[in-house]
Amino acid sequence: MGKLSNPKRSVQKGPIVIESFPGIGGVASIAGRYIIDFFSLKPMMDLDIQAMPPVMVVRKHRPIPTIRIYGGKLPNGTKLAVIRSELPAPEGAIRDVAREIVSWAINAKATLLLSPQGMLVEGGGEQNEVAVYGTASGDEGVHMMKTAGIEIMEEGYVTGIPGLLLHEGMKSGLNTIALLTEAVDNTRDTAAAALMVHAVDRLCLNYDLDCGPICDVALRMEERENKIKREAKTEKMRSLVSMYR
Repeated sequence: MGKLSNPKRSVQKGPIVIESFPGIGGVASIAGRYIIDFFSLKPMMDLDIQAMPPVMVVRKHRPIPTIRIYGGKLPNGTKLAVIRSELPAPEGAIRDVAREIVSWAINAKATLLLSPQGMLVEGGGEQNEVAVYGTASGDEGVHMMKTAGIEIMEEGYVTGIPGLLLHEGMKSGLNTIALLTEAVDNTRDTAAAALMVHAVDRLCLNYDLDCGPICDVALRMEERENKIKREAKTEKMRSLVSMYR
């Protein structure tokens, strides 16, 4: 199970909670990072989930926990919390991750738990019009999507973290919405991420977000990851050299 650690500030009760675990096309990661940067959300606390890999990211000479919760109050009064992870949840950890997210959101008295992710669609190579689809754990979420003009999914599958969050939301009565948009896998799909940010804005932020800089956000994320990979490779080579001295 998980626990909160290193609390820096307390999240105000009654926030909108957005999960942004890495997924298809990097949609949730890019959208979450962009929202954090745009509203200058502050790190509030870390979420320690034992089922996640035992990894600590180092950035600017400081270790960063895998899962961090950012929060703040928007100029229009909306309370917002974004749960951001540096790593995707392994298949065996997804259920624990979903339960911990829902548990934290309930304790924070969240008004909405939102999971904005990319999805692969059969025949995705064709350049069809891309849209954002949504499904909710209850009537309140359906009403929100209809008001925002978001197309409601009639049939299909919702897998991974979004699917389990919906399941946990139904069990607990927490208003939970999964937003899905077609995205290209194995790359950062900035177009899909921008489309998702607009949908999130219409659904619950109501701030008329400018998604112009979203490509810069994706580029910075890619540069950081490439630097981490290079440094990890260099450290591995050093270790090998020291073994044979």
